[in-house]
Amino acid sequence: MKIIGHRGARGEAPENTLGGFQHIINLGLKAVEFDVRLLKDGQLAVLHDSTLQRTAGQPDLLSSLNVTDLSRFDNRQGWADWTHPEPIPSLQQVLYFIIDFEHIEVEVKAVEDQSAVEEICLQLIEELDGWANAKAVTVTSFDIRILAELKRLRDDLKHTLKTGLLLELHSDTPHHSDMEGAYEAAARTLGCTRIGLSDKLATASAIAAIKKANLQLSIWTVNSIERAKELQSWGVDGLITDHPTRMLHNSIGNI
Repeated sequence: MKIIGHRGARGEAPENTLGGFQHIINLGLKAVEFDVRLLKDGQLAVLHDSTLQRTAGQPDLLSSLNVTDLSRFDNRQGWADWTHPEPIPSLQQVLYFIIDFEHIEVEVKAVEDQSAVEEICLQLIEELDGWANAKAVTVTSFDIRILAELKRLRDDLKHTLKTGLLLELHSDTPHHSDMEGAYEAAARTLGCTRIGLSDKLATASAIAAIKKANLQLSIWTVNSIERAKELQSWGVDGLITDHPTRMLHNSIGNI
């Protein structure tokens, strides 16, 4: 089971920042998950939220900014002891840091309409498909429109990016007794090779069914050592955690 740093390592460093990515590199990690959103100028920035309020203490919408604006903000909100500023990174800046990683999950946040779906998918292909380490990348999303568009463009543009379907617990989530077939069918329809499953949905039977369908599987977000050991015993491929140091110190998974 591979240990995957969640937004870098959001329990140990400012999330989705170059400092956070350097932190997991220093740990020896070779796997990471982070989020991307579309900027006003069509470039991609690495940020989880639609605004900068939580991470930088500013109300700006990320979608109102250009890539040249990103260095004006400091994503150290809540990290008083972090000694150096952490501007919002562009996707290109992050890729430079993780050029030799073995597993990279790029989560694309949901967008407003089909026009935005098409724009962000083309930009993902432009920035990732020709990248030197593209084989390590899986583009993930909860937004099935994005996954469907990437599947369509895989046929039209012959890009090679892998995709993964993200699933979490909602009021309309199928019961555990019938969820495995539904999730497998959804992933197959969308051309996905991986499922990213919320820990709340990660039962032994669900994991067994997903593995039987020859789909790779990541579970998020897991910070308990005991839970991590259980998931490892069930054959999970990747464990997404805020605290990779804790996992490594307890000999959970591998780097």
